[in-house]
Amino acid sequence: MGLFYRKLGKGDKNLVIVHGLYGSSDNWLTVARQLMDLYQVYIVDQRNHGQSPHSNMMDYDVMAEDLKEFMSEAQIKSAYLMGHSMGGKTAMCFALKYPDMVDKLIVVDIAPKPYGSNGNYAHITNDHKNIVKALLSVNLKEHTSRSSIDKFLKDKITNDMVRSFLLKNISRGKDGLLQWKLNISAIAENLDSIMDGFSGRDELYGEEKEVFFIRGANSAYILEEDMQNVRKFFPSAQLTTIPNAGHWLHAEQTELFIKTIKYFLD
Repeated sequence: MGLFYRKLGKGDKNLVIVHGLYGSSDNWLTVARQLMDLYQVYIVDQRNHGQSPHSNMMDYDVMAEDLKEFMSEAQIKSAYLMGHSMGGKTAMCFALKYPDMVDKLIVVDIAPKPYGSNGNYAHITNDHKNIVKALLSVNLKEHTSRSSIDKFLKDKITNDMVRSFLLKNISRGKDGLLQWKLNISAIAENLDSIMDGFSGRDELYGEEKEVFFIRGANSAYILEEDMQNVRKFFPSAQLTTIPNAGHWLHAEQTELFIKTIKYFLD
């Protein structure tokens, strides 16, 4: 699958950034612009997101293969790889499968564990089944603006920040009508796989390889006890915490996040 991507910078090191669920490369432009003096920064849209193609298939193995195809086509032999949330799981899966293509790995606010309802994480993950059900209930033909859709979703998705983030996925087609950039039906069909952990994997990332996990102090996505499971796959993993930040730490504490990234990569 030919992923859409943005390229910024002229550095002699490559940095590939992979967004999370419901996100896109647009969400990481601010971060990329602050790193472009040091690196060639590539931000991809994962399948069923942003401007990348849609597909009924969506799990971490196929998304890792998407990433490999993108790097091959962009002639990137190896890169620093950073992924946030779902993108962090894609990055972890890719690193386990193709360790020689990863110089350093940065995983942002996600662990290789299940986050679905069976893991009792609905309160943490904003109840994704409810989000997908709400998005599927929107009849775009009945709306002419984002504000109209926002009003329709307000009772279904009560968190204003989450709702605003989701509505960034609304665009206008060539006919002027509103459309979703997301393939919501595919996300709904594959949500269990997206929320799943790495329990079926047995790969081990080399101890000599540098791995950095970053979490928000106000986020419960990575707990201290999760690092034991993390190191089953990534023995050399380090963990740092960004204060006064939640799951979207790169947006909530951008300056400190950038400083932390530079410190690890340099």
